[in-house]
Amino acid sequence: MSSAHIKAITINSLKRPFSLDGEFVVLTVSDLLDLFSFQNSFKTKFYTLLLVDSGSGKVQIDHVIHELKRGRVFFIDYNQVFRFLEIDNFSGEAVLFTKSFYNLIYTGNRKIKSDTAFSHLPSFIDFTKSDIASFRSGIVDIKKEFKTSSHLNKEIICLLLKVSMLKYIRKTDNPEYIDFKTNRKNSYIEEFKNLVEINFKELKRTSDYSKKLAISANYLNSLIKEKLDISAETYIQNRVILEAERLLLNTDLSVTEISFELGFSDKSHFGKYFKKISEESPNNFRKKFQSNTSL
Repeated sequence: MSSAHIKAITINSLKRPFSLDGEFVVLTVSDLLDLFSFQNSFKTKFYTLLLVDSGSGKVQIDHVIHELKRGRVFFIDYNQVFRFLEIDNFSGEAVLFTKSFYNLIYTGNRKIKSDTAFSHLPSFIDFTKSDIASFRSGIVDIKKEFKTSSHLNKEIICLLLKVSMLKYIRKTDNPEYIDFKTNRKNSYIEEFKNLVEINFKELKRTSDYSKKLAISANYLNSLIKEKLDISAETYIQNRVILEAERLLLNTDLSVTEISFELGFSDKSHFGKYFKKISEESPNNFRKKFQSNTSL
Protein backbone atom coordinates (compact mmCIF):
# COMPACT_ATOMS: atom_id res chain seq x y z
CA MET A 1 0.00 0.00 0.00
CA SER A 2 1.53 3.28 -1.07
CA SER A 3 -1.08 5.95 -0.53
CA ALA A 4 -3.09 7.31 2.34
CA HIS A 5 -6.14 7.76 0.17
CA ILE A 6 -7.50 6.20 -2.98
CA LYS A 7 -7.28 8.91 -5.61
CA ALA A 8 -10.35 9.49 -7.77
CA ILE A 9 -9.37 9.87 -11.42
CA THR A 10 -11.37 11.45 -14.23
CA ILE A 11 -10.62 11.29 -17.94
CA ASN A 12 -9.62 14.95 -17.79
CA SER A 13 -7.13 14.28 -15.00
CA LEU A 14 -5.30 11.75 -17.20
CA LYS A 15 -4.02 14.79 -19.16
CA ARG A 16 -4.16 13.07 -22.49
CA PRO A 17 -3.41 15.31 -25.48
CA PHE A 18 -6.87 14.64 -26.84
CA SER A 19 -10.19 13.41 -25.48
CA LEU A 20 -13.79 14.18 -26.32
CA ASP A 21 -14.66 16.88 -23.77
CA GLY A 22 -13.12 14.81 -20.97
CA GLU A 23 -15.80 12.16 -21.46
CA PHE A 24 -14.27 9.68 -23.91
CA VAL A 25 -10.82 8.47 -24.93
CA VAL A 26 -9.28 5.41 -26.60
CA LEU A 27 -5.85 4.28 -25.41
CA THR A 28 -3.49 1.46 -26.20
CA VAL A 29 -2.74 -0.75 -23.23
CA SER A 30 0.84 0.56 -23.16
CA ASP A 31 -0.53 4.10 -22.80
CA LEU A 32 -2.80 2.93 -20.01
CA LEU A 33 0.08 1.25 -18.19
CA ASP A 34 2.19 4.39 -18.51
CA LEU A 35 -0.57 6.52 -17.04
CA PHE A 36 -1.15 4.29 -14.04
CA SER A 37 2.33 2.87 -13.47
CA PHE A 38 2.98 5.22 -10.57
CA GLN A 39 -0.52 5.16 -9.18
CA ASN A 40 -1.16 1.93 -7.31
CA SER A 41 -4.38 2.90 -5.61
CA PHE A 42 -7.06 4.75 -7.54
CA LYS A 43 -10.68 4.61 -8.50
CA THR A 44 -11.96 5.80 -11.84
CA LYS A 45 -14.85 8.15 -12.44
CA PHE A 46 -15.56 6.50 -15.77
CA TYR A 47 -16.21 3.09 -17.32
CA THR A 48 -13.33 1.10 -18.84
CA LEU A 49 -13.54 -1.54 -21.55
CA LEU A 50 -10.23 -3.38 -21.77
CA LEU A 51 -9.55 -5.69 -24.71
CA VAL A 52 -6.63 -8.13 -24.34
CA ASP A 53 -4.85 -8.86 -27.63
CA SER A 54 -1.73 -10.60 -26.36
CA GLY A 55 0.68 -11.01 -23.49
CA SER A 56 0.21 -12.15 -19.94
CA GLY A 57 -0.20 -10.80 -16.44
CA LYS A 58 -2.95 -10.05 -14.00
CA VAL A 59 -5.38 -7.28 -13.19
CA GLN A 60 -6.67 -6.80 -9.67
CA ILE A 61 -10.19 -5.35 -9.55
CA ASP A 62 -11.04 -4.48 -5.98
CA HIS A 63 -9.84 -7.56 -4.06
CA VAL A 64 -10.17 -10.12 -6.88
CA ILE A 65 -7.21 -10.92 -9.14
CA HIS A 66 -7.93 -11.97 -12.73
CA GLU A 67 -5.64 -13.40 -15.39
CA LEU A 68 -5.02 -11.40 -18.55
CA LYS A 69 -5.43 -13.64 -21.58
CA ARG A 70 -6.03 -13.26 -25.29
CA GLY A 71 -9.70 -12.92 -26.18
CA ARG A 72 -10.71 -11.74 -22.73
CA VAL A 73 -12.53 -8.42 -22.40
CA PHE A 74 -12.73 -6.63 -19.07
CA PHE A 75 -15.37 -4.15 -17.94
CA ILE A 76 -14.43 -1.93 -15.02
CA ASP A 77 -17.20 0.07 -13.40
CA TYR A 78 -17.21 3.51 -11.81
CA ASN A 79 -15.37 3.63 -8.46
CA GLN A 80 -13.78 0.21 -8.78
CA VAL A 81 -10.12 0.12 -7.79
CA PHE A 82 -7.82 -1.71 -10.18
CA ARG A 83 -4.14 -2.26 -10.78
CA PHE A 84 -1.98 -4.37 -13.08
CA LEU A 85 0.36 -7.09 -11.80
CA GLU A 86 3.17 -9.17 -13.35
CA ILE A 87 2.67 -7.69 -16.83
CA ASP A 88 4.62 -9.26 -19.71
CA ASN A 89 4.27 -8.14 -23.37
CA PHE A 90 0.69 -7.04 -22.70
CA SER A 91 -1.03 -5.36 -25.64
CA GLY A 92 -4.59 -4.39 -26.38
CA GLU A 93 -7.02 -1.49 -26.40
CA ALA A 94 -8.71 0.46 -23.63
CA VAL A 95 -11.89 2.47 -24.13
CA LEU A 96 -12.68 4.95 -21.35
CA PHE A 97 -16.07 6.66 -21.26
CA THR A 98 -18.42 8.43 -18.88
CA LYS A 99 -22.10 7.81 -18.17
CA SER A 100 -23.05 11.09 -19.81
CA PHE A 101 -21.15 10.19 -22.98
CA TYR A 102 -22.83 6.79 -23.21
CA ASN A 103 -26.20 8.50 -22.82
CA LEU A 104 -25.39 11.20 -25.38
CA ILE A 105 -27.84 9.55 -27.76
CA TYR A 106 -31.16 8.20 -26.54
CA THR A 107 -32.63 5.65 -28.92
CA GLY A 108 -35.91 5.25 -27.03
CA ASN A 109 -34.84 1.80 -25.84
CA ARG A 110 -33.93 1.77 -22.14
CA LYS A 111 -31.66 -1.23 -22.58
CA ILE A 112 -29.44 0.94 -24.73
CA LYS A 113 -29.80 4.24 -22.88
CA SER A 114 -29.62 3.45 -19.21
CA ASP A 115 -26.19 3.25 -17.61
CA THR A 116 -27.85 1.45 -14.70
CA ALA A 117 -28.04 -1.59 -16.96
CA PHE A 118 -24.31 -1.91 -16.28
CA SER A 119 -24.85 -2.54 -12.57
CA HIS A 120 -23.04 -5.69 -11.45
CA LEU A 121 -21.90 -6.76 -14.90
CA PRO A 122 -19.20 -9.44 -14.65
CA SER A 123 -15.65 -8.10 -14.56
CA PHE A 124 -14.68 -10.00 -17.68
CA ILE A 125 -16.03 -12.08 -20.55
CA ASP A 126 -14.09 -14.68 -22.54
CA PHE A 127 -15.01 -14.32 -26.20
CA THR A 128 -14.69 -17.08 -28.78
CA LYS A 129 -12.24 -16.56 -31.63
CA SER A 130 -14.95 -15.45 -34.07
CA ASP A 131 -16.75 -13.29 -31.51
CA ILE A 132 -13.59 -11.51 -30.41
CA ALA A 133 -12.81 -10.69 -34.05
CA SER A 134 -16.22 -9.04 -34.38
CA PHE A 135 -15.83 -7.25 -31.06
CA ARG A 136 -12.37 -6.02 -31.95
CA SER A 137 -13.60 -4.78 -35.32
CA GLY A 138 -16.06 -2.56 -33.48
CA ILE A 139 -13.29 -1.16 -31.27
CA VAL A 140 -11.17 -0.48 -34.37
CA ASP A 141 -14.07 1.44 -35.90
CA ILE A 142 -14.42 3.46 -32.70
CA LYS A 143 -10.70 4.21 -32.71
CA LYS A 144 -10.75 5.34 -36.36
CA GLU A 145 -13.66 7.66 -35.71
CA PHE A 146 -11.99 8.97 -32.56
CA LYS A 147 -8.94 10.01 -34.57
CA THR A 148 -11.00 12.08 -37.00
CA SER A 149 -12.40 15.52 -36.44
CA SER A 150 -15.31 14.98 -38.80
CA HIS A 151 -18.80 16.25 -38.11
CA LEU A 152 -20.93 13.98 -35.90
CA ASN A 153 -17.95 11.90 -34.78
CA LYS A 154 -19.14 12.00 -31.14
CA GLU A 155 -22.57 10.72 -32.13
CA ILE A 156 -21.11 7.96 -34.30
CA ILE A 157 -18.69 6.89 -31.55
CA CYS A 158 -21.55 6.82 -29.04
CA LEU A 159 -23.59 4.51 -31.27
CA LEU A 160 -20.61 2.23 -31.95
CA LEU A 161 -19.89 2.13 -28.23
CA LYS A 162 -23.47 1.09 -27.50
CA VAL A 163 -23.04 -1.79 -29.95
CA SER A 164 -19.86 -2.92 -28.19
CA MET A 165 -21.51 -2.79 -24.77
CA LEU A 166 -24.56 -4.70 -26.04
CA LYS A 167 -22.22 -7.40 -27.36
CA TYR A 168 -20.59 -7.60 -23.95
CA ILE A 169 -23.94 -7.74 -22.17
CA ARG A 170 -25.25 -10.39 -24.57
CA LYS A 171 -22.26 -12.63 -23.85
CA THR A 172 -23.25 -12.76 -20.18
CA ASP A 173 -26.30 -14.86 -21.13
CA ASN A 174 -27.91 -13.33 -18.06
CA PRO A 175 -31.60 -12.50 -18.55
CA GLU A 176 -31.31 -9.90 -15.79
CA TYR A 177 -29.37 -7.80 -18.28
CA ILE A 178 -30.64 -9.03 -21.63
CA ASP A 179 -34.34 -8.80 -20.77
CA PHE A 180 -34.11 -5.47 -18.97
CA LYS A 181 -37.66 -4.20 -18.88
CA THR A 182 -39.08 -0.85 -17.99
CA ASN A 183 -41.63 -1.09 -15.19
CA ARG A 184 -42.21 0.60 -11.87
CA LYS A 185 -40.68 -2.23 -9.85
CA ASN A 186 -37.44 -2.08 -11.83
CA SER A 187 -37.42 1.69 -11.50
CA TYR A 188 -37.61 1.45 -7.72
CA ILE A 189 -34.78 -1.08 -7.69
CA GLU A 190 -32.53 1.01 -9.93
CA GLU A 191 -33.30 4.16 -7.94
CA PHE A 192 -32.48 2.28 -4.72
CA LYS A 193 -29.13 1.13 -6.15
CA ASN A 194 -28.27 4.67 -7.21
CA LEU A 195 -29.24 6.09 -3.83
CA VAL A 196 -27.12 3.52 -2.02
CA GLU A 197 -24.15 4.37 -4.22
CA ILE A 198 -24.47 8.03 -3.29
CA ASN A 199 -25.45 7.74 0.38
CA PHE A 200 -24.05 4.48 1.81
CA LYS A 201 -21.56 6.28 4.07
CA GLU A 202 -24.28 8.25 5.81
CA LEU A 203 -27.40 6.09 5.42
CA LYS A 204 -27.24 2.44 6.45
CA ARG A 205 -30.88 1.50 7.17
CA THR A 206 -33.51 0.29 4.73
CA SER A 207 -35.96 2.87 6.08
CA ASP A 208 -33.57 5.68 5.10
CA TYR A 209 -33.95 4.70 1.47
CA SER A 210 -37.64 3.77 1.51
CA LYS A 211 -38.38 7.31 2.72
CA LYS A 212 -36.46 8.77 -0.20
CA LEU A 213 -38.39 6.51 -2.58
CA ALA A 214 -41.72 7.30 -0.86
CA ILE A 215 -42.53 3.61 -0.35
CA SER A 216 -42.62 1.44 2.77
CA ALA A 217 -39.49 -0.31 4.03
CA ASN A 218 -41.27 -3.67 3.79
CA TYR A 219 -42.21 -3.10 0.16
CA LEU A 220 -38.67 -2.00 -0.74
CA ASN A 221 -37.27 -5.05 0.99
CA SER A 222 -39.64 -7.39 -0.86
CA LEU A 223 -38.66 -5.82 -4.20
CA ILE A 224 -34.95 -6.25 -3.53
CA LYS A 225 -35.42 -9.83 -2.36
CA GLU A 226 -37.49 -10.66 -5.44
CA LYS A 227 -34.96 -9.19 -7.85
CA LEU A 228 -31.58 -9.67 -6.17
CA ASP A 229 -32.29 -12.58 -3.80
CA ILE A 230 -30.94 -10.63 -0.82
CA SER A 231 -32.54 -8.19 1.58
CA ALA A 232 -32.26 -4.44 1.12
CA GLU A 233 -30.28 -4.28 4.36
CA THR A 234 -27.80 -6.85 3.06
CA TYR A 235 -27.41 -4.91 -0.19
CA ILE A 236 -26.56 -1.76 1.80
CA GLN A 237 -24.19 -3.68 4.06
CA ASN A 238 -22.43 -5.26 1.08
CA ARG A 239 -21.82 -1.82 -0.42
CA VAL A 240 -20.35 -0.53 2.85
CA ILE A 241 -18.13 -3.60 3.20
CA LEU A 242 -16.97 -3.33 -0.42
CA GLU A 243 -15.78 0.22 0.22
CA ALA A 244 -14.17 -0.88 3.48
CA GLU A 245 -12.28 -3.63 1.64
CA ARG A 246 -11.12 -1.15 -1.00
CA LEU A 247 -9.73 1.14 1.69
CA LEU A 248 -8.14 -1.71 3.66
CA LEU A 249 -6.40 -3.16 0.59
CA ASN A 250 -5.44 -0.01 -1.26
CA THR A 251 -4.56 2.58 1.39
CA ASP A 252 -2.50 2.81 4.55
CA LEU A 253 -5.37 4.40 6.46
CA SER A 254 -5.78 2.95 9.95
CA VAL A 255 -8.91 1.01 10.84
CA THR A 256 -9.97 3.96 12.98
CA GLU A 257 -9.56 6.36 10.05
CA ILE A 258 -11.50 4.03 7.77
CA SER A 259 -14.32 3.76 10.30
CA PHE A 260 -14.73 7.56 10.30
CA GLU A 261 -14.41 7.69 6.50
CA LEU A 262 -17.36 5.29 6.23
CA GLY A 263 -19.55 7.21 8.67
CA PHE A 264 -19.13 5.07 11.81
CA SER A 265 -18.96 6.77 15.18
CA ASP A 266 -16.01 4.71 16.38
CA LYS A 267 -13.61 1.90 15.52
CA SER A 268 -15.46 -0.63 17.68
CA HIS A 269 -18.79 -0.14 15.90
CA PHE A 270 -17.10 -0.47 12.50
CA GLY A 271 -15.19 -3.58 13.60
CA LYS A 272 -18.37 -5.34 14.73
CA TYR A 273 -20.18 -4.32 11.53
CA PHE A 274 -17.33 -5.60 9.34
CA LYS A 275 -16.94 -8.88 11.24
CA LYS A 276 -20.67 -9.58 11.12
CA ILE A 277 -20.58 -9.50 7.31
CA SER A 278 -17.05 -10.72 6.55
CA GLU A 279 -16.66 -13.10 9.50
CA GLU A 280 -13.24 -11.64 10.30
CA SER A 281 -11.89 -8.40 11.68
CA PRO A 282 -10.74 -5.56 9.41
CA ASN A 283 -7.13 -6.05 10.50
CA ASN A 284 -7.23 -9.80 9.80
CA PHE A 285 -8.76 -9.16 6.37
CA ARG A 286 -5.95 -6.71 5.53
CA LYS A 287 -3.19 -9.01 6.81
CA LYS A 288 -4.59 -12.08 5.02
CA PHE A 289 -4.70 -10.35 1.67
CA GLN A 290 -1.20 -8.89 2.11
CA SER A 291 0.19 -12.35 2.86
CA ASN A 292 -1.58 -13.88 -0.16
CA THR A 293 -0.30 -11.24 -2.60
CA SER A 294 3.27 -11.49 -1.29
CA LEU A 295 3.54 -15.19 -2.04
